Amino acid sequence: MNQPKPNFEQMTIKQLRAYILAHRDDEDAIHAMALRLRNEGKTSTVDEYLEHLEHKISEGLG
Repeated sequence: MNQPKPNFEQMTIKQLRAYILAHRDDEDAIHAMALRLRNEGKTSTVDEYLEHLEHKISEGLG
């Protein structure tokens, strides 16, 4: 039985990060994090964040 996804917009960055670590295949959550970080000026583009995340995961540090 599928559970509804949490509201990523209401989560703090820390909560969203924890959710992503527990649900690494949830592309909606990853995209929500990328948008949040971009909007806060922490990355310049969503693609930049996704590239960084893919690199960390491939190194086993994600």
